[in-house]
Amino acid sequence: MQNFSTISTRKIKVAVVGCGRISKNHFGSIDQHSQNLELVAICDTNSDVLSAHADLYKVPAYTNMAEMLSNEQIDLVILCTPSGIHPDQTVLAAQHKVHVLTEKPMATRWADGVRMVKACDQAG
Repeated sequence: MQNFSTISTRKIKVAVVGCGRISKNHFGSIDQHSQNLELVAICDTNSDVLSAHADLYKVPAYTNMAEMLSNEQIDLVILCTPSGIHPDQTVLAAQHKVHVLTEKPMATRWADGVRMVKACDQAG
């Protein structure tokens, strides 16, 4: 079991992927816990939805998650996307050493859930 250092000298940098209806709950939670969390980027494949959220939250906005992960310093990504794409997005985030929180269900197939956990374990 690996020990993780606690982030205590700065806010946890959070990105939200998927700006659909469930994301409002996560944006609200980030705002409610703004003493500890900072929204640093958003991502959505729908450019109209993305633009509206970028205007609202004043953070960098991406239509490509890999580009966002490469360009931004992110501690945690929140996946508010359809559950069928959570596995690939989780593996991508793990490859960038970013922690992942997914909306439910985490995965729609057992093998995908196992793949997600293994990717995060391998990334440390």
